[in-house]
Amino acid sequence: MERFKQRDIWIVILIGIAIYALFIRMIGIDRFLILMSYVNKFLVLLVVLFNLLNLTAFTLTWRFLISAPVSSYKLFKFYMIGTFINNITPTLGVGGEPVKAILLGKETGTSQAGCFATVVSQRMLNMFPFMTIGGLGITLLFYKPGIVLKTWEILALLFSIGFAFGIFGLIVYFYIRKDKLSLFVHSSIRFFAPFIGLVKKGFNQEEYAEAMERSINSFHGGLAHIHHNRYGLAKATLFAFLGWIFDIMSIYSVFLSLGSTEYIHISVLIITYTVSMISSWLPFFLPAGLGIVDSIMALLFVYGGVPVETAIIATLLYRLLSYWSNTVLGGYFLLTYLRSNPAGI
Repeated sequence: MERFKQRDIWIVILIGIAIYALFIRMIGIDRFLILMSYVNKFLVLLVVLFNLLNLTAFTLTWRFLISAPVSSYKLFKFYMIGTFINNITPTLGVGGEPVKAILLGKETGTSQAGCFATVVSQRMLNMFPFMTIGGLGITLLFYKPGIVLKTWEILALLFSIGFAFGIFGLIVYFYIRKDKLSLFVHSSIRFFAPFIGLVKKGFNQEEYAEAMERSINSFHGGLAHIHHNRYGLAKATLFAFLGWIFDIMSIYSVFLSLGSTEYIHISVLIITYTVSMISSWLPFFLPAGLGIVDSIMALLFVYGGVPVETAIIATLLYRLLSYWSNTVLGGYFLLTYLRSNPAGI
């Protein structure tokens, strides 16, 4: 298991090195170093600040959905550990969510299924402002001077937003219809049972199905509790909006540090960010859409009128100060947790 974790980390590092090497080669190492020397180091700290505010806002979004007493700092650590796992495993960016629920359950002594309900609810709440802000970006795009969209560009935008709404709708459907969630889970168990039996000796499909049913009941019990916490939901939604705004502001701060804000229209900034984040859900085999997000972000900046060199530098800086710094911070918290808890997670 330990080797598996190390393998995942090394794969991510190697992919990251390859991406940066490829992007730097596109503009040349000498030109890259010259451009980096022009970056305003003080404004880079502003990028770091907005990234930290983004993480804090999302942690507080989760905090308002939890009834059990737990400090915000511990929740922040759990959130970052989940982020680390999301960023190194190819699981549509949700591999760390069960771990967050386990950590919260151990800390508060409450049901892990109920804790998982708070994790899922936090992700659902994050989807609503994300799509709202994405819709705002598309609206503002039509106010961009000289805008002329090609057919494929319109189709790409519609696909991205439609895909996000489809995922959100599916989650809400299972959120409301416990019977459909139960049917989906049992159907999945039946389908995967032969494959699980090959790698897990003594696998009992009926016992596993009964255990999953108990978890679903506990999960929906947790959802019901959250649903009745209207004040907490309102505050959580507000901080979810703030979280996305802080993240978008971190990208804008990257352009500030490059002295290139004249190249980026607010609509291009929002749409590029939205579509890039949605693209991270598509590749099942890449952790957190690594490589896909970077490429699409740089490409969309270029299509939005940003010079190629600036688009590449902006993308590399943003990903370095968000994805990579968050991964390192989450890895640090995971390491310290495992050292203080030898039994593991």
